[in-house]
Amino acid sequence: MPTITKKINGAIIVFTLASLLMNVVFDYFAVRKILSETYDTFLTQIAYTGASYFKGDKLERYARDGLKSAEYKDTLIKLANLTENTDISFLYVIIPDMPDCKYKTYVFNVVNTKLRNKYNPYHAGYRENTSDESAARFKRLMEKGGVEIDSSIFSHLGARTRISLALRDSSGKKVGVICVEKQLETISSILRGYVRLDLLFAPFVSLLFFLCFGAFISRKFVKPIVSITKEADGFASHDAHFSDKLKEIHSNDEIETLARSIEKMGIDIQVYIKDLMRVTSEKERISAELSVASGIQAGMLPKNFSPYPGHPGVQLYASMMPAKEVGGDFYDFFWTGKNKLWLVMGDVSGKGVPAAMFMVIAKALIRNEATLEYEPSEICERVNEQLCEENEQGLFVTCWLGCVNLSTGIMKFANAAHNPPVLYDGDTYKFLEQKSGIMLAAMEGSKYVQHQIQLKEGSRLFLYTDGVTEAQNKDGALFGEPLLLGALAKTAALSAKDAINVVNAEVERFAGGAEQADDITALAFGLDKFNAAESAPKTLRIEADDQKLPQVLDFIKSCLPANLSLECLNKIELVTEEIFVNISHYAYDGGAGDARIECELYEPGKFRLSFIDWGKEFNPLEQEEPDLTLSIEERRLGGFGIFLTKKFMDSVSYKRQDGKNILTLVKTFA
Repeated sequence: MPTITKKINGAIIVFTLASLLMNVVFDYFAVRKILSETYDTFLTQIAYTGASYFKGDKLERYARDGLKSAEYKDTLIKLANLTENTDISFLYVIIPDMPDCKYKTYVFNVVNTKLRNKYNPYHAGYRENTSDESAARFKRLMEKGGVEIDSSIFSHLGARTRISLALRDSSGKKVGVICVEKQLETISSILRGYVRLDLLFAPFVSLLFFLCFGAFISRKFVKPIVSITKEADGFASHDAHFSDKLKEIHSNDEIETLARSIEKMGIDIQVYIKDLMRVTSEKERISAELSVASGIQAGMLPKNFSPYPGHPGVQLYASMMPAKEVGGDFYDFFWTGKNKLWLVMGDVSGKGVPAAMFMVIAKALIRNEATLEYEPSEICERVNEQLCEENEQGLFVTCWLGCVNLSTGIMKFANAAHNPPVLYDGDTYKFLEQKSGIMLAAMEGSKYVQHQIQLKEGSRLFLYTDGVTEAQNKDGALFGEPLLLGALAKTAALSAKDAINVVNAEVERFAGGAEQADDITALAFGLDKFNAAESAPKTLRIEADDQKLPQVLDFIKSCLPANLSLECLNKIELVTEEIFVNISHYAYDGGAGDARIECELYEPGKFRLSFIDWGKEFNPLEQEEPDLTLSIEERRLGGFGIFLTKKFMDSVSYKRQDGKNILTLVKTFA
């Protein structure tokens, strides 16, 4: 054989062998790169998914409590399920000891069940030395954050990929590291076998073997892994969705398992994202609603407690400890006149903003009706009617309402299904149990019984909501009324503020750390001494005859301050003339009858004027107001007088009581 032929044949053989070897090497590095990129992406997503199952703020507590914590158990189960479902080998969370990270403390350590015969997971809190390489890696992560990838296809440990991700708490501080590792023994074995077989039979099968094996690698491994890699890379940019390419992989090996695992992971992540968005949205809505309700509730409660100028004998103090779910508890106290103190304690059914808004309405209506000089039982009836109107939420209010005359000690009160207050009369604390009416806003036309008692100097009154007596401890037992009386028995010689603090401390001690289920609201009132007697209003009883109008005007002028402005005096005289003439002409249907006029300067700068007659029932406030846009000829007669009265006076109220029409006017002047 010519030498050149030998050289050509040799060259062909060498070239063939070299080409095959180069292809083997090339395939090796190509497969290695693809596998690394695929598993790097896959495990990185698993690391982020695992990190989302817990909060960085709780790592130290988890490491300390371990399986004692139910929350830790739930998180450990989720991480174990993630490990099994994605077929990764190891997932562990550690806290490196800063600054050199020479030691690490395990928080979670999950080992795939397939590897349990080789490896046992460490328990929470297990502390061990860290290799120099791992210490350097942990230190970089704790200082710079981010992700570190450590991949190897052929090594003394076999094929594996490890992802390390720095964990942060809610403030952004790096508090630990989560590591996810996948061992790829099967793929590593196949690749090694391929290399050995290819080199062994290269002289014989040369190019055919090279082409067939290359095609096999491409079809069996490279293409599926490329598809997986592309799907994984595009997962985040396609709104957490995969295309149908993963479903086309049917290799009946680890690659198909990987494809199915990634596909399942995508579905789990989609479900998780939806659940997370729903839960987050709901939490934000509830948090915003509770914040608004809490602000409404706290902002409407009076906070200016004793001492009070002009009322040296009065002690008042109140507190409200809100629960996590804002309710409708409220209290109130205010004066009408010099010596009338009103005390209110209420509880609206329901929670959140609706209850808080209903509380605002109820509280405002009660105070408004009280300023119109109605009795407690009448106020309950009138407020009940107003709350029943358009009560679409079906809410109701339990309420205790009392009025104390600070000059006499007489207290009038009514109860709308609220807890009875506790009274101290100088000897013992006892419940002020009297007949109660139905809740406000529960039923139209409800009637309420009014009660009256005589308070002594030194008397104490404790008002509260059911959050006090129904406070529970960890065993589910209630604080109850006997313990309330026992707590109050310690406060007879204390101030109103100290009495509230003692009761709250007793309730907190009884609860023993149990979660508070309802608002705890209380108000303490003490009457140490009576105020100076309030001067009685001046009264004129006169025949209801318009000829007597000058006498009425002279009487009213005598009750007014001498320095009253002419404008204000003219308004009062005009209103007086209008009302007295109407009584004279219409109250008794042309017959004879009397009228009584009461004048009172009940506060500095405030004047109250009442017109009383025993004629037929007539409420002038129900008169339709005149249409001032019409001409005098077109305008309907009547209604103009009461229209002016409303304009000239600060408030006008009417009530029918004991066969009498009582029209009360209030005017404020400097």
